[in-house]
Amino acid sequence: MFPRKIRVCELFGIPVYLDFSLVILLVMFIMDFGSFTYGLSFAIALAVSITLHELGHSLMARSFGYNAREITLSLLGGCASFINLPRKASQEFLTAIAGPAVSFAIAGLAWISLVYLPVSNPWTANVLVYTFWMNVMLGGFNLLPGFPMDGGRIFRSVARLFTTRAKATYVAMIVGRGFAILLGLRGLHSLVTGGGWGFVSLLIAWMIWREGWREYQQTLVDEQWDSRWDWSARVSPPPYGGDEDDVEVRRRR
Repeated sequence: MFPRKIRVCELFGIPVYLDFSLVILLVMFIMDFGSFTYGLSFAIALAVSITLHELGHSLMARSFGYNAREITLSLLGGCASFINLPRKASQEFLTAIAGPAVSFAIAGLAWISLVYLPVSNPWTANVLVYTFWMNVMLGGFNLLPGFPMDGGRIFRSVARLFTTRAKATYVAMIVGRGFAILLGLRGLHSLVTGGGWGFVSLLIAWMIWREGWREYQQTLVDEQWDSRWDWSARVSPPPYGGDEDDVEVRRRR
């Protein structure tokens, strides 16, 4: 039997795995762009960007004394699994915002390369353009309050200034579920109108709905038993497959 995920490398002592569902993502990219070369290039750029995004979370948490067990890339994005997440609101805020900050930094480097470096090769230019827009949206999308996405964790860390961790988690979960409903409706609309990526939005919405509740229940257990160890995941679903991205890239071919 094939393994569900394979280990591809280790970064700063953190193993990085590829989930088998990435095969689906690769096929979708190739079909969407109509070119094996472009589809594969964009998929690799996306995987690298998500890995660095999750590495930002992991290294920030490590600076506070908390370790990531692994980083896994799948159809739904990246997931850095932690043993014992930061407990202080300020530490959670910085850990959560580190991922989007890395994404925006990558976008900035891609933009600088396009503007100030002589990029004459069309393939290189297209990859840089896609990397720029994809990281802008990856960082921005993850700042939305879809708990337990990055924005939802930032929201919870701020809410904890005014109430307990359990109550802040509950409020973040409710806000996140509202966001999940909107995202699910967008996915349904995309499927009805012929969009090929609508089911990905539905899967992400379901993930937010499920994982937000799971983490709230874990928070209640932690507060009841004053548990030291926390097994959780930081999910960063990328907003890939948008029609705007495709148009922008194809104009530059």
